Amino acid sequence: MSRTPRRRTAAAALCLTAAVAVGGCGAIPRSGPVHRHAEPTRTAAEPTYDVDPAGPQEGAEPEQIVRGFLAAGTGVGDDYSVAREYLTPELAATWHPDARTIVHRGDPSLVPRLEENEYRMSLEVESVVDGTGVIERKPAGATEVLDFDVVQVDGQWRISDAPDATVLTRTDFEEIFEPHQLYFTDTDLTNVVTDPRWFPDRVPVSTSIVRALLGGPAPYLRGAVSTAFPAGTTLAGSAVPVQNGTATVELSVPDFDPANIETNRRMHDQLSLSLRSLTAVNDVELLVGGAPVELGAGWTDTAPVQDVTVPSRQIGLRDGELVFYQGGQTDGVDGLPPLDDHRPSSPAMDAAAEHFAFVDSGTGALVTVSRDAEPVERFSGTGLTRPSFDEHGWVWTADSAGAVRAVRPETRDGEPVRVEAPWLAARTATSLRISRGGTRALVVTQDDGVSQVWLSGVVRGPDGTPRRLNEPYRVAADVEADVALWLSDREFVTAPLGGPESVRPRLYDVSGRHRELPGLEGLTALSGGNGTSSVYAVAGGALHMLTGNAWAPQSDEVRDTAFAG
Repeated sequence: MSRTPRRRTAAAALCLTAAVAVGGCGAIPRSGPVHRHAEPTRTAAEPTYDVDPAGPQEGAEPEQIVRGFLAAGTGVGDDYSVAREYLTPELAATWHPDARTIVHRGDPSLVPRLEENEYRMSLEVESVVDGTGVIERKPAGATEVLDFDVVQVDGQWRISDAPDATVLTRTDFEEIFEPHQLYFTDTDLTNVVTDPRWFPDRVPVSTSIVRALLGGPAPYLRGAVSTAFPAGTTLAGSAVPVQNGTATVELSVPDFDPANIETNRRMHDQLSLSLRSLTAVNDVELLVGGAPVELGAGWTDTAPVQDVTVPSRQIGLRDGELVFYQGGQTDGVDGLPPLDDHRPSSPAMDAAAEHFAFVDSGTGALVTVSRDAEPVERFSGTGLTRPSFDEHGWVWTADSAGAVRAVRPETRDGEPVRVEAPWLAARTATSLRISRGGTRALVVTQDDGVSQVWLSGVVRGPDGTPRRLNEPYRVAADVEADVALWLSDREFVTAPLGGPESVRPRLYDVSGRHRELPGLEGLTALSGGNGTSSVYAVAGGALHMLTGNAWAPQSDEVRDTAFAG
């Protein structure tokens, strides 16, 4: 199986070569082509806010105690010591506030239950962060109830039963929590994959990062990514101290082989990439069994992360034919046969610009075509999404019934593969894009005019054949969007299409944070290359490019463009 040329990531920062089995990996490469570097975002290791919630007041009534306890959830310092003051000594010793963080909308409702001194709180939930930092965003109308029991201790009311959770407003959550990127690799060890986790901005957040990293990838990435840490690896101490810029990580590793330099380097690299997002961390010392881990002679920890990028040339349509567009110039595609028997729409191409695909708007079929070869109608479906090429040579699309299929375009008689995605069965997919590293699908679904944006891990067979899209992670809930496009492996852009009014596309990172881009009237198509400097849109029949805070007209002859991928 040949793989299309592509400027690749130095996730190779975690591995020398994809030819090494998952159990081992060589050193970080120190030479090769120059790429656009994308260093991990640096965040503070020290808290940047001052929250000092009030403790329980003398003689407070039961309802006041419950409300005060919930308000004290903003005091994350000293392991929520103020919130524990509202609890009985027994519950204070066993309560786990980090198990769940519930972010709510509106005003919670607290009412007595049937039994005396029992209370129930009803919340409209916006999102929930679990104990590993994985966030689950909820659609509008999602609710949850929390029950509390209170008793008297030395004449003062205290909570004797409460859920293992804290409750925050969105404002408090955004003030207290920060997203941090954990780093894994794809299963063939060629690209790094970021896994965003949300932790309270407190000391030591380094401990939260390492514990989550050792726990493995988020559920939606399981089976789609690889980790260097053997199953059962744990943190040997209670914390990951950071002193003079060095984070010291001592692990307990089952059946540890100190002579396995390749695995040692991969473990160190995974820790280093994940921890160096903290401003206080410049280096990582890895210990196993109290002894420094051997990393081999000549090894240095200097390689940055690099994004997988796509060529700057786009594929588009001009008078019903596929054409290239780049730098204001439109050119035909050499070697392509005429498409007189088709009505192409939503064109796509691979990174080598050798294989192309489009949706025939007349028949509803996915059609692939290669240089010096006739078009092949692969399969039909209602509302097929724009085709998406992955780096393994497969072209993907989904239909409005939730069926996801992929096919190898260079194999003329190859049967399409039905990719398992049962979570899509009750949803209408309007956009599906495979990430540039090939590990994640970015999917937009729509129901009653309301869209959700999802990330799902791509699980493949040993030969790279797509098998399954995992149960997804909702990265954006209840938004206006018809399409979502990767700008890097950590950023994407979304927009609604087809309306005459002005719309503002949104720029997201994979943690779910976003900002709005300039508005454009009558947006009908969107394409994205490498970052915000290569975002294009079709509006009013003309192709526009995003230039800072405005959209600049580029061409009125080429339509419906798309970058490779």
